[in-house]
Amino acid sequence: MRLLKLETAIASCLRDIKPKKKINIPLASACGHVIAENLSSRRDSPPSDLSAMDGYAFMHDVNFRENHTLSIIGKSPAGVTFETNVSKGEAVKVYTGSVMPFGTDTVVIQEDTKTNASNLILKKIPKKNENIRRKGFDFKTGDILIKEGTKLTPKHISLAASMNHTTLSVYLKPKIAIISNGNELVEPGSKDSQNKIISANNFGIKAYIEQLGAIAEDHGIAKDDIKSLRAKIKKASSNDIIVTIGGASVGEFDLVKDSIRKELELKFWKIAMRPGKPLIYGRLGKAHFLGLPGNPVSAHVCCQLFLKPMINKLMNFKEENLYITEAKLKVALNENDERQDYLRAFYKDGFVTPNKVQDSSSLSALNSSNVFIIREPNAPPKKAGELVKILRIDF
Repeated sequence: MRLLKLETAIASCLRDIKPKKKINIPLASACGHVIAENLSSRRDSPPSDLSAMDGYAFMHDVNFRENHTLSIIGKSPAGVTFETNVSKGEAVKVYTGSVMPFGTDTVVIQEDTKTNASNLILKKIPKKNENIRRKGFDFKTGDILIKEGTKLTPKHISLAASMNHTTLSVYLKPKIAIISNGNELVEPGSKDSQNKIISANNFGIKAYIEQLGAIAEDHGIAKDDIKSLRAKIKKASSNDIIVTIGGASVGEFDLVKDSIRKELELKFWKIAMRPGKPLIYGRLGKAHFLGLPGNPVSAHVCCQLFLKPMINKLMNFKEENLYITEAKLKVALNENDERQDYLRAFYKDGFVTPNKVQDSSSLSALNSSNVFIIREPNAPPKKAGELVKILRIDF
């Protein structure tokens, strides 16, 4: 059977995905969501002319020279408006963030002054308007500062608060169910963990889903029997995406596809890539179903190539899903076969070196890599020094 091209498979996964609905949530809960509308400022920032330094505010005069003396008539802490108009020849003690008193246009920093009783001696004359943050210099009322489709990070939350917003319209986060499969799997720390395979993929994939901004639910380990698989999948049916790990290939105990054969609207199974060939995708009721291979590297690669763009589309996050660039090979590569290959590799200073271990079960090799070298199907041999495409590993 002819294997499905990777690009065709990804497009198939995304074709019928629609963004989640919009909801209004408190600003304090919005980090990690994707904003659903352009956000404009409700105020000027700063709202008044402010002192940018601790020092003294006064009216500048081009005739002032070093050691010129002014009269100190008071002080104006941040958050307080100085009520008296300041005349020429007078000064007011100000602090970082103080509103500039009426009648002043310049601040001299404290280090450039001396005081003698109520007199201020200017050791150095600042330029006119120096050390002042003008009203609205950062942003003005009506300025659009966060655009629709932005995934909100802590800096966006601070900015939205400064813009005087208390709630934000965002896209609802998708919910992703994770089901591990295999009689050989046990939880970390189990008493028989020395003799069996520790279920590790679910921990990394759950963390990746949450890193992408979605909500992950780990439904545990299903045994290699149809009843156990069906029970786990049925319990997860209310999620937007159901992700199974393992049981996707053609072995006697690879039963994921068989367990839901009647209910699954299968879109594809097996794609022309390595690692990750035995990938299942289809619709299970309202849920999208993604059956990942059980080998750790295969599962993680498929998450970056398939699950990430699916989550991004559900959240209406229009970021480029794949950051592909080029690097020079440190060593030669052989001709590739009919599958698109993702070689684990390490990139530094413009050069990339493939890992000596390319076994799809090796988490340590994956951990010591920071990029994938992308080898197109039937790509010719490459010599050391030639350019290859690389994809940054983002998990």
